[in-house]
Amino acid sequence: MDPLTGAANRRWMSELFAELARSSNVSRADIAILMCDIDYFKALNDHYGHAEGDRCLVEVAAIIDSNVRSDSHHVARYGGEEFLIILPGTSSKDAASVAQRIRGALARARLPNPGSPFGFVTISIGISGRIHYQDCTPDELQWEADAALYQAKKGGRDQVRAFAEDGDTSSNVKSAGRQFALR
Repeated sequence: MDPLTGAANRRWMSELFAELARSSNVSRADIAILMCDIDYFKALNDHYGHAEGDRCLVEVAAIIDSNVRSDSHHVARYGGEEFLIILPGTSSKDAASVAQRIRGALARARLPNPGSPFGFVTISIGISGRIHYQDCTPDELQWEADAALYQAKKGGRDQVRAFAEDGDTSSNVKSAGRQFALR
C-alpha cells in the first residue's frame, strides 16, 4: 500500500498481474490497463512546494478511485505522479469510457496548477487492452499503455489515447521487432 495516497503500490500490482495470469477465468477474458500521469506535476511542486504536491496526489488518487469499479478494478500508484489501473474483464472500449470519466472528473475538480497552461491539474491517460489476457504479458500491456500515454503527452496533454497494433498511422513505435501504431 502506498502510504501517501492509500492506493496499492507497484509491487502489489506486479503480484496482482501474476495472480490474474494464473486464473483461468481471467486469462481467457478481456483485460485493459490505464497508465495515468498528472500533467505538469513538476511545475505544481515547484510553485507550491512538495506538501501541496502530496496533497494533489492524494486528491487525484481519490478522484481516480471514485471513478473505477471497486469490486473489480485495481488502482496503484506506479511511481511519482503516475497511476496504473488494471481492469480485468474490461474491453478496450469500456476502458476508454473509464479513462474519460477519470479525466473529466479531474477537470471538473479544477485543482489549481499555475504551472500548467490549463491553469488547473489535468491528467493524460494511455490505454492498452486485449481480448484474451493469456495472449500477452504484463510487461507488454504496460509497455503499450505507456506508449499510448507518451502519445497523449506528445499530443498536448489532458487527453486519453489507446494503443493499437495496426501499422497504418504515422505515429508508429517499435517494440521487440513488432511495429505498433497509436490512434
